[in-house]
Parts: sequence; structure tokens; C-alpha cells
Amino acid sequence: MNYIKFLALFHTVGIFAQSTIDEAQLKVFLPDENSQTYNWIYTQNFFFGNFGLKQLMSAVPVNPQPARSITISATPSSGKTVPVMELHYDKAGNLKRMNVLESFFGTPMTVEYKYRDGLIEQETIYQKKAGETVEKINLFYYAEGKMIVQNHRGMLDVYNLNGKVLSKRSYIAGKLVLNDKIEDNCRLTNYRGKPISKICFSSFNLDLPLSIEEFSMNEDKNGKVELMKDQTLEIKQKSEVEYSVLNNGKEQYILKLDENKRVKSFHFLGIKSEKVAPVNFNFNYMNP
Repeated sequence: MNYIKFLALFHTVGIFAQSTIDEAQLKVFLPDENSQTYNWIYTQNFFFGNFGLKQLMSAVPVNPQPARSITISATPSSGKTVPVMELHYDKAGNLKRMNVLESFFGTPMTVEYKYRDGLIEQETIYQKKAGETVEKINLFYYAEGKMIVQNHRGMLDVYNLNGKVLSKRSYIAGKLVLNDKIEDNCRLTNYRGKPISKICFSSFNLDLPLSIEEFSMNEDKNGKVELMKDQTLEIKQKSEVEYSVLNNGKEQYILKLDENKRVKSFHFLGIKSEKVAPVNFNFNYMNP
């Protein structure tokens, strides 16, 4: 399934106005009433992030009652069903471990979470490379109403809340390198002072019906660089338990909920022009 691009666990998300900071002042554990919200947004909808739909799917009012585990399986047009992802939760409903299987990612990956006072303190990513397991650790801090992540690349990401949408500023050695700026209903991302992408939301609260416009940097034949629209994603409710996802006005996915308002199935309808076949994904829950 080479049409699936797993979005690395690097979430685009903003904060202090200065271009340099004292990182030590942010590496503290001083949570507030917003900290749980940061964690919830950060860990929600990892599966849908593989399709670039993490934020769009957050508009669907699913049952928040936790399961102990969720197994997601894929059935392509060939008919052979294979598991692609496993999610495991603790008794409090916090994501404890996520397994992304080779059949989905191409390379198996496990992500584990450690919690302190109910909040993420550490995220550890395990991947196989050249027959060896590579470990990557991201450390989480909370200060001044923000969530701060020291990632394995040596970058300090400082997250800010905008409704239900995250923005961030990223620093290396205390110097600003990446900055999300909120303009109207858009999140404009600048890298070293230059715009590289923009995402516009019909609502930062991710209310239904929700539309998201995505722009990326494009250089014309004269060397002029500007942001050009890539696609418009929309999610609309078709019935009490069914939702339609459109890409540039064409239905591309169908999401169905079960009688308990949990995700039951997710259907990729295929792309005929690119000869990409449909795939059905089913969700199996193990309850506490």
C-alpha cells in the first residue's frame, strides 16, 4: 500500500514572541488545566494521520469511553485481511503503547508512553533498521500553559492551543528555526523566517461540517516562491453513524461508527485515475 504515507510523529503546532529562549526555564513539570487537552490532541487519531486526516477526523463526536485495546485490520481488494495497527490503553484511558505493523508502515514501529500524574512524560519510538532496533526518545514538559517536547532530533518544540488546533515554535540551541503563526483561521508555518506551508480551517474548534485547505511552497520557472493550494479536505455527516470525507469535492473516504458511537470501519474508495484500489479498515475493541 505505497499510497499510504505515514506522517512522522512530528505535529505542526506556537508560543513566545522572542527568537531566542532559555530552554532550561521551559524544561519543568508545571502542568495546568490545559495540559490534559494538549495530551488528548497529541495522541488522538494517529491512525488517521497516516492519511493526512488527523485533524479532520477530530470533528467526529466519537464515544470517549476507553477500550483496553484496539486492533485495526485492512482488507484490500485482493481480499486478504491483515492487522495494521494496535493501540493499547491503561485503566485511565491513556494511550500506553502503539504498534504499527509492517503490513501498514513498511517498517514495523512501536511507540510507548510513560506518564507522570496522568500526563505524558516520555514518548519512546522503536524502529528496526538494518536488523537492529533503533530507540528514539521525546521528553515532555509543561510550563506557562504550554506543552514542551524535547525531541530526539535535539529540537525543542513549544506547543500552543488554538481552539482544538495545535501550533508550535521550534528551537535548536535556544534559537528559533520553525514558527507557526496564526492568521485569521489559518496556521502559517515559517522555517527560518520563510513560509513553507499554510493550513486554513473553517473552524479552529473543528466543528462539523469541517473543511481544511492545505497550501505548500511552490517555485515557478522564474524562481518566484509562493504558497499554492494543494487540496481541500472536507468531512460531512451523512447519517447518525456515517461520515463522508471529500478531497477537492470528490468523496474519497467513508467513516462508519458502531451502535456505541465508536469507529467501526474506515473505507478508502480508491483512486481510479492512479489505479489505486480500495481498502477497507475495520476496528476491533477489547473492553476493560
